[in-house]
Amino acid sequence: MANGARFIEYKGKEIYFVDYTHIKKIEDFLSVIKGTNAFREETKALGKRNLLMLVDVTGSFVYGEALDALKKSGKITKEITKKEAIVGITGAKKILLQIARLFTGMQLQSFDTVDEAKEWLVRD
Repeated sequence: MANGARFIEYKGKEIYFVDYTHIKKIEDFLSVIKGTNAFREETKALGKRNLLMLVDVTGSFVYGEALDALKKSGKITKEITKKEAIVGITGAKKILLQIARLFTGMQLQSFDTVDEAKEWLVRD
């Protein structure tokens, strides 16, 4: 699975999937964020709204400039999402999730696995 953003289908529903897995370096994270931001802008231009969003940060560590860029991106993405799920939040990362919620206003629901997150997203 390549890092970045794309749409996936699960149980007949479209999910806006953002893959930030296994990224360790700030410059790599910033590069992926730039790509996901471009995908988001294309999605907005198509008029897509009320998206089901899944973010996977498994095995990654976000800090410094990358954290700032992620918070900024999250604020903008919030405009087009209905429900947001995140996978890969463990230990100290739970503090980062609380920070992200505070700065973006997003109500990300945390899950242990991608499958659990997808199930929650498609549930009405």
